Amino acid sequence: MSKVMIITEKPTAAKRIAIALDENLAPIEVKKRSVSYYECKRETDSLIVVYALGHLFELKQSVKGWDYPRLETLWVPKYEVEKRATQTKPIINLIKTLAKDIETFVVATDYDIEGSLIGYLTLVHACKANTEKAHRMIFSTLTESEIQHAFENMSNTLDFPMIEAGFVRHEIDWLYGINLTRALTLAIKNTSGWFKIVSTGRVQGPTLSYVAEREQKINVFVPFPYWVIHAKSVHRGSEIELEYSKKRIDTKSEAERVVKALDGTTAFVDSINSRTTTQHPHPPFNLSTLQSEAYRHFGFKPSRTLAIAQTLYLDALISYPRTNSEKLPPSLNLLEILNGLGKMKDYSSLVSRVLRTDYLTPAQGQKSDPAHPAIHPTGSKATRRLTPSEKKIYDLIVRRFLALFGEAAVKEHLRADIRHDEHLLYLRGLRVLKPGWMEFYGVYARTNERELPKISEGESLLLSSVRCENKYTQAPPRFNPASLLKLLERENLGTKATRAGIVDSIKSRGYTINDNFELSTLGYALYETLEKYMPDILSPELTRQLEREMDNIQQETKNRDDVLSKAKVELLELLENFKSQEGEIGTDLVNGLQRYWKSKEELGACPKCGEGTLRVIRSSKTGKRFVGCSNYSEGKCDQTFPLPQKGDLLPLDEKCPYCGYQMFQVVSARRRWETCINWADCPGRKDELKALEERRIKNNEKRQEETEE
Repeated sequence: MSKVMIITEKPTAAKRIAIALDENLAPIEVKKRSVSYYECKRETDSLIVVYALGHLFELKQSVKGWDYPRLETLWVPKYEVEKRATQTKPIINLIKTLAKDIETFVVATDYDIEGSLIGYLTLVHACKANTEKAHRMIFSTLTESEIQHAFENMSNTLDFPMIEAGFVRHEIDWLYGINLTRALTLAIKNTSGWFKIVSTGRVQGPTLSYVAEREQKINVFVPFPYWVIHAKSVHRGSEIELEYSKKRIDTKSEAERVVKALDGTTAFVDSINSRTTTQHPHPPFNLSTLQSEAYRHFGFKPSRTLAIAQTLYLDALISYPRTNSEKLPPSLNLLEILNGLGKMKDYSSLVSRVLRTDYLTPAQGQKSDPAHPAIHPTGSKATRRLTPSEKKIYDLIVRRFLALFGEAAVKEHLRADIRHDEHLLYLRGLRVLKPGWMEFYGVYARTNERELPKISEGESLLLSSVRCENKYTQAPPRFNPASLLKLLERENLGTKATRAGIVDSIKSRGYTINDNFELSTLGYALYETLEKYMPDILSPELTRQLEREMDNIQQETKNRDDVLSKAKVELLELLENFKSQEGEIGTDLVNGLQRYWKSKEELGACPKCGEGTLRVIRSSKTGKRFVGCSNYSEGKCDQTFPLPQKGDLLPLDEKCPYCGYQMFQVVSARRRWETCINWADCPGRKDELKALEERRIKNNEKRQEETEE
């Protein structure tokens, strides 16, 4: 009997693989204190299924110290690098012990760059195995049938090109992130004595530059006035709104002339035009489009959507989510998936309609991924009750999948041309003649139906109200998490697995102040400093070139050592340039930090003593924040005000109209609101406090429901 070790990436995946491969579908879970593994029997093989917790090994500098540059690294257990990764130690020790008697090693981690590297590092550093003799299981879902197929048809060699690309990506990201962050941090320390970590990296720098450049466009934008015409008429007792043919009128005098010519006059229906359009189903989801749709419909940040999708994958409900593909392979058993979904109450009627079609030919997109197909449901039934958030993402994926089999939607666009002398107005309507795939996509489909009143050519309409409205051109919008993620994908920065984390990091490091990515004073300081002294760090082209080099490694047209050596040379040039200007860079960053802290903490003059400044203070005992006078610690003034405990605080250049105290803005999650520092006692803020309390109670109830589920 042969002893086989199967290395998986997560505990949930290990359990599913063990159940699928055991000949009785009942593996034995062996617990060793805080960790465990599974023992299975399959024909003449004895299987040991172990799991990692993502990366068990991480890069660490080979020489101690906080100086830079640091170019030499080694792979060590993760718990030696991250203090919080204590759970990895017993897992590594368990795998080391079990590996001693193993004859055959099989990597069954996620089939992508990260998963391949995790499996390889575990083999080398924990198992001490000969990687040339290891095998590879490849699968895109954790269903029983696909796991068994992957085991029976496993590759006799590891995916070394993918592993090599993973090595280079980790090493270059480490080199750039560690060295550039240390350079910035030490510039501040050597200038002011403050130890404030200011980070950047290979992809984070260009991402910050996109946000900053958009902010600059907004700041220098000069709005131009224009006027729009609003016209109304009454048709068979109902008021209808008409659209003037010129959407924008550049001068007020011309707009007023149009109003004078039309108001109170009678116009005639000159013609009624109709055209039909067809809209084909959207392609199946890849990770980017799933994240965009989840943000549009539910407001979920990309990182949250990815985390939920990963959980659904581990529960064998959907396919592997980290994919670029918009295609479903011919080998996919569509009928089996549909039959599985048809057993679910929410989808049974929709599935029965799909199965009535002559051919099960799903719509496909243009993008492909050699590792995994587009995201799709497996048809498996959930073995636990999904949380409300999981239900939303799962429903979105299922309905997108079912919509692939729908016919094209047919829409009729109607336009009545209404004329008075040389002036032309429109009355528009839109009807869905044939919903097609939109019926399957349900609430996620945009119909925009608008009924056209029953009017006929030659009919007269009294223009009962015509007025002009003064408007101004708008600056380009700030990014939201979904639009910034799309930009990174379009510019080929980062990977499908890392982009969501990069987007989150821009906010978590204080470079932006809300979900609309409004640049903070700290973000401004970092961007302006790097742009002035080190523009290459912000360059998307440098990062794109590195991405191309890593893709070439995966395609086996480039050598890992050559790419890494070239990256080190380029990094050294950057760091030498940085060191020659460290004093100037440090001064500019310190000035930016001072502005940042002032904007975050100072809320105007103290109304009691008139000498101190109101600042945000955190209690040393409770950790809660409050507003206090700068003379508070010296005992000269005891003025304090309570503060909301969540959200960023931004002082405003105005006073409260009710009590005269300083106003500030609270930016929390996807919401911002304005109040005064006297909000707890302000006579005009009672409704605000009531609404906040009601929202707090509602959120607590929602969290309780999700916990119970």
